[in-house]
Amino acid sequence: MNMNIIRGYLKKRYSIVCLCLLLVCISASAVSAAESETKENGSISCTAFGDSIAKGYGGRGSEDLKSYSEILMEKISLETGRPAECVKYAKNGLDSARLNSVVFETEEAVSSMETADILTLTIGANDLMQEFKGAAQEVLGTERKFAGAYDAMDALMEGVEGNPLLIMKVLDVLNNWDYAAFEEQWVLAMEKIFAHRKESSQMIVTNIYNPVSRFELPGSMNQIVEDIILNMNEIMYQYAEKYDYCVVDLFSSGICDYLQEDGLHPNQEGQEIIASLVSEKIDTGRFMGEPEKEIKEEVRPKKAVRRRFSLWNILGPVPFLLGAAVLLLVLLLLWRGIRKKKKYSKIYGKEQ
Repeated sequence: MNMNIIRGYLKKRYSIVCLCLLLVCISASAVSAAESETKENGSISCTAFGDSIAKGYGGRGSEDLKSYSEILMEKISLETGRPAECVKYAKNGLDSARLNSVVFETEEAVSSMETADILTLTIGANDLMQEFKGAAQEVLGTERKFAGAYDAMDALMEGVEGNPLLIMKVLDVLNNWDYAAFEEQWVLAMEKIFAHRKESSQMIVTNIYNPVSRFELPGSMNQIVEDIILNMNEIMYQYAEKYDYCVVDLFSSGICDYLQEDGLHPNQEGQEIIASLVSEKIDTGRFMGEPEKEIKEEVRPKKAVRRRFSLWNILGPVPFLLGAAVLLLVLLLLWRGIRKKKKYSKIYGKEQ
C-alpha cells in the first residue's frame, strides 16, 4: 500500500517537471522568434564622422543643410521598409589629427562605432587647407594667421604681383609637400574604427574634390594643387581593402558645380549628389536577406610624380620674347652706333 502511494506521488512530480520543461521550451521559442523578428525589422543605424561637409554646413548666418548621411538613411529606409537613423560626429574645420585626438577619444563615438550598421567618413579637406596656409606663411615669410585658404591665396597673389619670381618659391614649397603626416593620421583613424566596428557593418569614405579647379591660379599652381589632392586620395584607396571600406570618388564627380557661394562647401543639391553616390556603395540587400550585392570599386588613381618647373613653363614665352626683343633692339642700336662711328671716322680722316 505504501509503495503504491509513493509511486503515485512520483508520477505527479514527474508530470509537473515535464510540464515546466515544456513551458520553458515554448517560452524560449517565443523569445527567439521575437528576437529574430526584431533583427529583421529593427532600425538601421548610421554613424557619420567628418568635417563641415559631413555636418552639412550651410554657410555663415544660415542653418545647416540636410547632410548626405541623413539623406542616405532616408533613401535606405524607403528601400528596405525599415526605420533608419543617423548619428553625426562632424565638426566644422575638423582635420584628421583632431578626428583622432578629440572625436575618437569620446565614449559616445566609440559606442556608436560598435553598434552602427553603416559608417561614413569625410575628412582630409581641412588637412589640405592647413598645409596650404602653412605653405603661404613659409613663402611669404610671415607669421600672419590666415582666416582660411582663400585668405592665404589672396596673400600669395599679392606677393606674386609684387614679385613675379616668387611663384618659383610657391611651386617649390607645394611641389615638395610631405604626405607622411596625413597618411599616419589616416591609418590611425582606420585602426581605431576597424577595432570597434562590428563585422557586418558597411563603411564608406568620400575622397577630396578640388574646389579651386575653376580658378586661374598663377604659373602651374593648378597642376600642383591637383597633384596634392590626387596623392591624398591615393592614400585613401591604398588602405581600402585592408580596412574593408569603399571609396566614393568626389574628385571626378562634378560636385564643384554644386557649391555654395563660398566656393568650398556643397549646397543642398550637392549634398544630395553625394548621398546618391554613397548609396551606390551600400548593399541594402543585407538588411532584407537578399543575395550579396556586387559593389563596383573605383579605379585607384596613380600617384602623381613631383613636377619639374622652369621659368619658361611658369611664365610662358611672352617674357622671353620681350627679352629677346629688347636684346635685339640693344644690338641694333650698338650696330648703328658702330656704323656712325666708322662713317664719321672716314669723313674726318679725308678732311685731315
